[in-house]
Amino acid sequence: HGINNSEAIILPVAARDEEPEPTTQESMFNFVRYSEGGIDRLSNVRSEVAILTHFAEQLMARHNDKKSLSPTFDFSVFRSHRTIRETIAAVVPGMAQLKTIDIAKQEFHVGQRLLHTPEFKRESGKAKFVVHPLPKALGDAAFPFRLMSVRSEGQFNSIIYEEKDSYRRVDQRWAVMMNPRQISQLGIQAGDKLDIQSAHGHMQAVTVYPFDLPDGDIMAYYPEANVLIGSARDARSQTPAFKSVPVKLSVSTSEH
Repeated sequence: HGINNSEAIILPVAARDEEPEPTTQESMFNFVRYSEGGIDRLSNVRSEVAILTHFAEQLMARHNDKKSLSPTFDFSVFRSHRTIRETIAAVVPGMAQLKTIDIAKQEFHVGQRLLHTPEFKRESGKAKFVVHPLPKALGDAAFPFRLMSVRSEGQFNSIIYEEKDSYRRVDQRWAVMMNPRQISQLGIQAGDKLDIQSAHGHMQAVTVYPFDLPDGDIMAYYPEANVLIGSARDARSQTPAFKSVPVKLSVSTSEH
């Protein structure tokens, strides 16, 4: 989709596994991997590459029609995924192997991305850390806790592969995590059920799990906790409030 702060244009587009040509992706472990073309499921849906190159070609054609201007770059060459890879390999440092990945069929790490020993390209040879003060919690008497929604280890975006979260030792997704001290202050124990209420919605009978979090902060899983999250956005970044939702907790009297 394209947005210009007034109206949005949403176009149907082929999913990643429906691309007509081979593609590359970078994994969460910093491997660039080659993937063969996808399935041909819908004949009338175009890929992102096809849509964007078509727009670029049309815009440049109008630009070139003005006789006072010299011809500009021919974007039609980027209809080919191979041309895109070759261009990235020539321009982006550390991506040289991308040029021949369709021939070598070998995954690779982006150069200088994975460092086994500290290496900082500064005169001192040391890293420079910049410290920013954290904003104060905005909780109030009505909603004293601050909720953040998170993904689990066995989850990719909204696709959930496993109920268990091995990162946090949580064995289900209808869960709320908070620090052990505050669990005791509420007069409850790990495994008890809480109701979570925000100004936008509520979750009932959510199982409590201890986790190392600051006082006043709690965590729940996305998308289960979406019901608690409104449409508020940060004024500067326009980031939705997924990490900072005022909520209140109460001991549950119902079963999920």
